[in-house]
Amino acid sequence: MSAATIGFVVLAVIVLLVIARVVYRVILGQAMTEALINRDNKAAAVALGGFLLGVIQVIIPILSAPSHSFWADVKGVAAYGVGGIVAMTVAGLIFERYSRWTGVRLREQITQGNLAAGILDGAIHFASGQIVAGSLTGDSGAILPTVVFWSAGVAALIVMTHIFRFLTAYDDSDLINNGNVAAAIGCGGLIVAIGMMASYAVAGNFTGYAEGFRSFGLMMLLVLVFYPVRQVIVQMLLLGGGFSFRRGRLDREIAEDQNVGAGLLEAIGYLATALVVTRIF
Repeated sequence: MSAATIGFVVLAVIVLLVIARVVYRVILGQAMTEALINRDNKAAAVALGGFLLGVIQVIIPILSAPSHSFWADVKGVAAYGVGGIVAMTVAGLIFERYSRWTGVRLREQITQGNLAAGILDGAIHFASGQIVAGSLTGDSGAILPTVVFWSAGVAALIVMTHIFRFLTAYDDSDLINNGNVAAAIGCGGLIVAIGMMASYAVAGNFTGYAEGFRSFGLMMLLVLVFYPVRQVIVQMLLLGGGFSFRRGRLDREIAEDQNVGAGLLEAIGYLATALVVTRIF
């Protein structure tokens, strides 16, 4: 890689991150300096961190695309970079609207300094960035398949999260509203892991909608393996609890004891499973 190419990549990343910071400041409705420095709002810092990591996910496939002329590269990075950030932001806002429907007003909670809400919001944006990144791979930038499978990925992220968290004995929304960091870490890990699998499912060259959605559907069905991983690997093997379909030791540790370690192990269980699945299939 030449020095000119390295300089172009570094400059592009800096410019897109500046744009992303401005976008998130608009979303939050509060100056980032005020939130992070003057008010020491850790929830806003974690949420912003997840947003910026999501942006990096979006930028990677754009900058790794074949190079053409200098100005063509500039136009491509500007169009797909800004477009990708917008798509990621829209996906995050759609998920946040779903969260509001379930009872968690993330914007308000983050402004009030609720760290659990910040963790959840950061996970949402990171997962959204993964889906956008997957949608941007292959097909030389064909717009329609990109939009279709991006939409499918966002819908799957919301639907699978809702189905899966419905199986837990506790109400995630209530726990997060009450600042339960353990619940937020577990739920955030779930969202990121589903985003990883959805991203993998929508990535690659477009070979037709029938085949594309068949592969996508099979990958989403594999998300269901997260539940036995939670109940057997995490609850039984790692926490030493007996088997239970619901209301087991893991549920109690998170909901009643607010055990951050248990929430972290739950999240790692999901992420490890997603890494294995996306490498094998």
